[in-house]
Amino acid sequence: MNFSKTVMTILLAGLAALASIGIGCSDDGSATGTLGLELWGEEYIEDGIPATEFADGYAVTFDMFLINLGGITVAKEGSSPIIDEQEMRVWDLTMQGPFDIASAVASAGHYDHTAYSIARATVASVSGNATDDDLQLMIDEGYSVYVAGSATDGASTKNFAWGFDTETVYDPCHSEAVLADGSEATVQITIHGDHLFYDDAVSASPDLLFGEIALADANDDSEVTASELADYDITTLSNYGVGSLDIFNLWDFISHMTSTLGHIDGEGHCE
Repeated sequence: MNFSKTVMTILLAGLAALASIGIGCSDDGSATGTLGLELWGEEYIEDGIPATEFADGYAVTFDMFLINLGGITVAKEGSSPIIDEQEMRVWDLTMQGPFDIASAVASAGHYDHTAYSIARATVASVSGNATDDDLQLMIDEGYSVYVAGSATDGASTKNFAWGFDTETVYDPCHSEAVLADGSEATVQITIHGDHLFYDDAVSASPDLLFGEIALADANDDSEVTASELADYDITTLSNYGVGSLDIFNLWDFISHMTSTLGHIDGEGHCE
């Protein structure tokens, strides 16, 4: 018996059997599945950030967390997008998510290049899930991000309502969706609300702090305003690292942090 020839025959028969039931590769692109795209603000935005996460004992809850999101593409690296959602939509991430944005029948493979923008709302912006009033607020003020809520350390409570006009393009985001033949996979745009309270813009391991923000309430009316934050000098503080960034006050610092809110697939990073 020719042992090598026998083994080769068995291998070829096995590969043919696998191909007949749809397992394996498809060079002609006939292997397809359903690729989904969703948005989520995670529990920190929906349920609040507990005191255990803050280095100074504060806890934060959000009443509103609006973003104007669009310019979204999802593709295999080096290929044309299979999902292309350019329309800008306003979403309130305090509502229970994740939120479905789009889906498409797509060829099997790794969808590892996602891009999206968070930009100032215009009259062309529409509602993703935001109320008519919230959509109009974003359009009238030209906001890209609007957050309202409160923070407490158990002894005192500070309220905030801040609108930002920063514009950020996240591209590329290294998405992880791997689509197999006949299956489903999802790319998730994930927004990290806790970044607003980081104490360092350049450190890989910043702390969450609200104490300095609370101290910015100069008139002690329990409302921390944008103008009060702009008047609060951070250049003498040992934390609030800014590296070479041209940032000198708390308002500019938090505004800058809005450009870091966007992630992909949970903890995945975007450039």
